[in-house]
Amino acid sequence: MIKRILFLLTCLASSLSAQEVTGGEVALELQAKQTVKAAVQSLGNEVLKSNFSYAVEHMYPRWRERQAKRLGSEQKMLEAFNNAGAQMQEMGITIDSFEALEPQKAYHVHPKMKDGVKQITTSADLHYEVLVFVPTRMKMSFMLEGQPKRSFMRESFQVAVAREGSEQWTFIDGATIRVVDLRSLFPLLPKNLELPEKRDIEVK
Repeated sequence: MIKRILFLLTCLASSLSAQEVTGGEVALELQAKQTVKAAVQSLGNEVLKSNFSYAVEHMYPRWRERQAKRLGSEQKMLEAFNNAGAQMQEMGITIDSFEALEPQKAYHVHPKMKDGVKQITTSADLHYEVLVFVPTRMKMSFMLEGQPKRSFMRESFQVAVAREGSEQWTFIDGATIRVVDLRSLFPLLPKNLELPEKRDIEVK
């Protein structure tokens, strides 16, 4: 697989302009913005219901494979999700709300030769995946023994990925992702890529 990607990138470098080779930032059309935002909101709605199997099923496939391998299997990964949810309940932590915000930057990533193409001469010989950063807000509450309930707003993001022209979005949770992780999956991302800000704000 790695050799094939390197071969493809070599072909790209010899055939296409530098801008096309690097994939680059792209402007999302209004419909794409709406569909990716709605898809992230659906993901959040399922997590609110503790439907963690939905999150696993809609994880970006290559990232899901990597995480499943790290944990031993996809079933063990789902068990880890469910165990984390159960631990939150035991600790009195609840997720009260989830909101997907307006999508931010989007990039062309992971080019592949189109079916039937034997030689790359222009970007029209390729199809790309589109990667979009979608900010999120999630309100969480917890109680400590003998103290009043406290709440905070967690500002984070989802990395949404779909084949260009498709509305079948899959996701990488931004809570723990690092730039090095994303660039290992998507080498065409900018070297100076900056992730959306993450922070927790106490709700008074």
